[in-house]
Amino acid sequence: MFYKGEIPFVRLIIPLIIGILIAYRFTGALTFYVSPILALAVFLLLLILIVYYKMLALYRYKWLLGLTVHILIIIAAYWLTVRASEKYSANYFTLHSADAYVVEVKNEPKITGAVSRFEARVLFSLGQNEYRAATGKVMVSIKAGNKQERTLKYGDLLLIPAALDSIDPPYNPGEFDYRGYLADRQIHQQLFLQGDEYYLVNHSQGNPLISFALDLRKHLVDKFYRYLPDQNAAAFASTLILGYRAELSSEIIEAYSKTGTMHVLSVSGMHVGIVFMVLSVALRFMSKTQTTRLIRAFLIITVIWFYALITGFSAPASRAAVMLSFVVIGKALNKSQNTYNLIAISAFFLLIYNPFYLVDAGFQLSYLAVAGIVYFHPKIYQLFEIKTKALDYIWSYSALSLAAQIATFPISVYYFHQFPVYFLLSNLLIVLPIAIIMYSGILFMFIPNSVVLIYAGKILSLLINFTNEILYYIENLPFSSLDGIWITATECFLICLLLILISIRLSLNVRNMNLPIALLLLVLTLNICRESISNFTQQRIIFYNLKKKSGIAFVTRSRSIIISDINPGEKLLNFSLLPAVKSFGSGQERFYNESESFSTHDYFGTSNFYQFGRIRIIKWDKNFDGRSFSHGLAADIVLISNNPNISLNQIASYLTFKKIVIDATNPDYKIKRWIAEANKHGYKYYVLKKNPALVLNL
Repeated sequence: MFYKGEIPFVRLIIPLIIGILIAYRFTGALTFYVSPILALAVFLLLLILIVYYKMLALYRYKWLLGLTVHILIIIAAYWLTVRASEKYSANYFTLHSADAYVVEVKNEPKITGAVSRFEARVLFSLGQNEYRAATGKVMVSIKAGNKQERTLKYGDLLLIPAALDSIDPPYNPGEFDYRGYLADRQIHQQLFLQGDEYYLVNHSQGNPLISFALDLRKHLVDKFYRYLPDQNAAAFASTLILGYRAELSSEIIEAYSKTGTMHVLSVSGMHVGIVFMVLSVALRFMSKTQTTRLIRAFLIITVIWFYALITGFSAPASRAAVMLSFVVIGKALNKSQNTYNLIAISAFFLLIYNPFYLVDAGFQLSYLAVAGIVYFHPKIYQLFEIKTKALDYIWSYSALSLAAQIATFPISVYYFHQFPVYFLLSNLLIVLPIAIIMYSGILFMFIPNSVVLIYAGKILSLLINFTNEILYYIENLPFSSLDGIWITATECFLICLLLILISIRLSLNVRNMNLPIALLLLVLTLNICRESISNFTQQRIIFYNLKKKSGIAFVTRSRSIIISDINPGEKLLNFSLLPAVKSFGSGQERFYNESESFSTHDYFGTSNFYQFGRIRIIKWDKNFDGRSFSHGLAADIVLISNNPNISLNQIASYLTFKKIVIDATNPDYKIKRWIAEANKHGYKYYVLKKNPALVLNL
């Protein structure tokens, strides 16, 4: 139990978040100029209220000052968010015509296959007769044709052509919104270049400290790859210890995802927390006087930020370092500082620095996990009293893991659509190996002797593979994870609100919380029932927009089939095909190649002819070129795919149909010709290219 005076920043961060969310949802260029005027007006009102506090007897209306402060923070947060959204700046690079841009590489380029990809900040725009300062960011992809593209670094200045492309939205149901993800990072344009389409102006013009940190991390990553015999283990060590974006195998990613240990693969609060805990225990003897406490705090913060440095100041590690720095300083200056307030202070200043951190999944999960551990861990831990020290340690860590899972459950399900059933077992079994890997990995980085490094690398590699084998085993246990859980943002908010109300009810014993808790449970239950009934009675056909590939899905009740020319191992299967049917409640999926035949009481397919329920579909592709059909064939939908040499009138002479669907595998010039023909003769049609997937409810 604590008083509201102990948690001023917990109270202040609420209007800050409200202001950011309002700006995130409702913003425009006009508000860039209006919001600071409103903030100034409210600030002047606040000054008047303070000056005339006694004269106007405002002590009788204490809420008035608080309300004014909250309104001021909301407006200020709104303006900060609009200001951080660079596209409203007068110098935003797309507002003026240009032939080329001078850009600065803003992060470490990631090379995937033959493509080097990185964020770039626009510094100048160049036209025929003008050279002007500019602002904004762009995502640049360069085909790495020679060594130069592979040696591009943070801070390099490049001259690039102004051949900008828009970023595609998610075209298929349930697909990851890459455009939205980049928009939250203030990137609204992208650029694809060949190796000879840019000019390197200068090297290393960025922040010297960040440049040094990234160079140091790259050196340490190379050390892992040089001395660890297993390259997968080297990639794992680079990711776990240094936060390097290594190419981990899909098997490792899936194992950690389905066992609830994905946080291990991102340098975050857990990793910085391990460093913090070791230092706290090692320097425990320095807690007796104020002076030694301050020295202890200085040493801990220095080491924490050094660890952040060797991770290249990765965003998660830097956030965790900021959070723990505030906690360490607060506790050193005043032992009775409220932990919630210290956490809120760090979040408050991080959001002022960058309001868009609020919509970052890592930021949300990190702060929710820490807040959940602080609140739930002691309550869960006190449920059982265990006298054996070893068992008590296991129970304490289990309580910690359970606390973090409870706090992050709604957000995790919303983003990742799954729940790891054995998360407690997984976290218990890997906590010791992961800690050993981290400690030994950090020690490994500073061993100078190459002979020692060879043997140390073998041991570290074996330990990493042993840890991964544990998770592979748990992943393959029955019901290891509940997949396909799709909730809306509103449902996520309601579940979070329910958890908050239940927490208040249990900790403060506030009985008038019973009614709102019951109402929330009723709303969520009714919504689940509605969705279950809808899924049980549904019949849908999905025509996918897969760019160079083709795909159709039929969803009936909680089952679905997918017909596509995509191979089962391709990324599009998990990125586009499966999310679409799972988002409609499918729990059983069957995948067929286009050449396969299939038949049940709901649907059948053979070659290019399909029937789903009462809907008959003919897929007209180039295999039909040169073939003729006797008149009398009938179909509800004709899917034109894979660039056939045919006109719509020719198709109409062979069969009757209700609608034409043209997928994205066809070239643009033919699509335009078919559209003109359809408009001329009155054929109903739908073009998938650059349009959302066509979903038909039967």
